[in-house]
Amino acid sequence: MKKTLFYTFITIFIATAAITLSGLLIKDLIDQAYLDKLFYLLIAEIISPVIALFKNTKFFDEASNVSSNISSKVNIMVLPKNAFPRELDPHNCTVTIFNQDTDEERNVCLVPKRENGYLSMYLNTLSVQEMIKVHITNRTNESWESDFFSPNVTKAELEKI
Repeated sequence: MKKTLFYTFITIFIATAAITLSGLLIKDLIDQAYLDKLFYLLIAEIISPVIALFKNTKFFDEASNVSSNISSKVNIMVLPKNAFPRELDPHNCTVTIFNQDTDEERNVCLVPKRENGYLSMYLNTLSVQEMIKVHITNRTNESWESDFFSPNVTKAELEKI
């Protein structure tokens, strides 16, 4: 998919460049109003990749200071789809965070939000070595739990226990 998109943009750039340059070199081939627009489009096509490369390039080693911490929004998918009945809200949610390096566990209580058929919560400042396990209980003491998963996954499937 990326290759197709890349080659599509390259083809459009080459076509725009060829038409614009032929219009500049051969008088009366392209109307002046269209030629001006083609010229500005060609300039924009040249400048856009330069700006994109500039934004994505790390000129200094800033990532080394921040690499151990990430922010992760954990989205919990509903299993089955109607497993979290709305009339039994609010849900109590406990997130167990397990550090693989130190073998330490800590529990955090969060309030999940409903979003498009699943519950969602925001966990802040997790290290790369930490794994997450989610446990949810509603007012009738029905419980759902996930296995431990990496915060990079961002979605956890819960099963009723």
